[in-house]
Amino acid sequence: MADAGGLQLLPETRKKIEISVPGQNRSLVFAFVFLLLIVALYFGLMAYKQGVLTSIAGVDSQLQDLEKSRDKAKESQLIDLSQQLAVINPLINGHLIWSAAMAKLQNLILPQVQIVTFNADSLGRKVSIKGLAANYTTVAKQIAAFYALDSVTDIILNKVSSQPTGLVEFTMQLTIDNSRFLVPGK
Repeated sequence: MADAGGLQLLPETRKKIEISVPGQNRSLVFAFVFLLLIVALYFGLMAYKQGVLTSIAGVDSQLQDLEKSRDKAKESQLIDLSQQLAVINPLINGHLIWSAAMAKLQNLILPQVQIVTFNADSLGRKVSIKGLAANYTTVAKQIAAFYALDSVTDIILNKVSSQPTGLVEFTMQLTIDNSRFLVPGK
């Protein structure tokens, strides 16, 4: 039975029939490569997620350790102090400081001038000075020195008289600008 209706069942006589359709296997290859990329992306994202979760756990552990080491009583005291300083600092910065004003005036007093009396009134913005000078020129130079101070707005020379000792006695009144004269740093 070599030939039964055109079929050959014997191995020697069988022929391999190959049917080739162009592009048929290509889409299967692309689908397989795409599936591999998706799987690789999935595992990559899972590894990244695990790394981020590990990092979050580490930071959370550090925060818990930091929370345990806090001294809440001290923190409360520091917050109270900070609030008190926020109220007090403007008062201190606006406080009138006579020592700074006196230092300014002391630097302007000439060596030939002796101050006998000194009266200051910050509300009236006046400084009254009674002093002794070597001569009339020294009194004029002293007035010019006081005018050099930008916080002195006016000077009134009340009295100038010659003394039997040869010195000149004078009284003057300085009008001052408190915002520049008595406030530190100005």
